[in-house]
Amino acid sequence: MSLVRLTLLLCIALAMPVSAQKAKPSGKVSVQLLAGSVPEGLGKVFLQTESAKSAEFDLPTATLSEPVTLSARSMALMTVGKEAPLCKVTLPAEGKSFAVLLAPEKPEGYVPFLVRLDDQSFKAGDVFLINRSEKAVVLKLGGNEVVIEAGKSVTTRPTEPVDGAYFVTISERNAAGDKLITSTRWPMDDQLRSYLFFSTNEKGKTVYRAIDEYLAPGGTKKKR
Repeated sequence: MSLVRLTLLLCIALAMPVSAQKAKPSGKVSVQLLAGSVPEGLGKVFLQTESAKSAEFDLPTATLSEPVTLSARSMALMTVGKEAPLCKVTLPAEGKSFAVLLAPEKPEGYVPFLVRLDDQSFKAGDVFLINRSEKAVVLKLGGNEVVIEAGKSVTTRPTEPVDGAYFVTISERNAAGDKLITSTRWPMDDQLRSYLFFSTNEKGKTVYRAIDEYLAPGGTKKKR
């Protein structure tokens, strides 16, 4: 075999893995949406990218939506029949599957918070907290205490169960001290992870909603 032919064969062999890699499908991402609340009369919504539009669907408040597959990481959440977006969403470069948690924003719209669902660091027993209230919120989850400033989000988990449950208190932080919102017990469950939305109601009181995502068949539902 001539030196020229051998060199050509080596170049082809080295190029094959690169060509194969380029031939693989890429760019597809999946999102599932969940809203803290939905205003009356909102109607159906859809996701709009620069070049495509998803199917129309009802925005859920008690369960993650069915996965919506897209080919772009930047999108707008739109209502049917209206041109103004409810919010714009930009997914990070890493990850293929995301929950888009929608906290209501006045006068009409949402602030998106993203959770990567294909990241094993967000696992059963974890709680994703979104504080859109006007005050800091303090949670004591068994033996774990966490403070969430207004407008922030954090992932945490309860610890130190007693008799198969966690003792939980939730308070709002004021200049005069912490004011109790609720105290309860959360049963241990190794098949779910949870999302909590905090907001300020029309009376100026800090309120919250909790939605559990079951990792076994059965989906997500409000539990607490």
